[in-house]
This record gives sequence, C-alpha cells and structure tokens, in this order.
Amino acid sequence: MPTIVKHNPTAKHDILLGAGFAQWSTARPNRILGDLFPTENSAQTRLLCLCDEHGQVEWALDDQVTIIQTDTQSPAQILANFPNTNPSPDA
Repeated sequence: MPTIVKHNPTAKHDILLGAGFAQWSTARPNRILGDLFPTENSAQTRLLCLCDEHGQVEWALDDQVTIIQTDTQSPAQILANFPNTNPSPDA
C-alpha cells in the first residue's frame, strides 16, 4: 500500500517513494593563515522522494511533509493501540 503525504507549502497530496540524506562540506584556505585555519562550510539535508498523479518525481524537505495515510489508515489509527509516552530513564 502506498504512503500518502501532504506537501504543506502547496497543500498537494503525493505518494511517498523513499527518503534520502545529503551531507556536504567544503574548505578553502584562509587569506592570512592559509591552510592552517581554513574557512569551512558544511550542511546536512534530509529529503523525501515524492511522486504525483502523473508519475512526476520530486524531492521535498522532510519538515515540509505530513504523513496523511499509510496502509489505508491514518497514523493516529495505526498508533492508537500503542503507548506514546517516553519511558523514564530509571526504567
């Protein structure tokens, strides 16, 4: 069964195909101290692969997507019989 998601910025419903994780890093020499203290940049991105009704594949940031339905049930229906409290550290 497909997982149906809602892309929040557009309110469009799509099928979730999968997830991806990207990470990058760059370094360039510092103007004054050269390679001793390089200027560094880095970032991470979590993406979801989505498919629309025409089969067009697109990527969306994970925090812009809400799961609507999976296996013909909403997430609330699926998790209704499971406790959703965090266990205490002493347990």
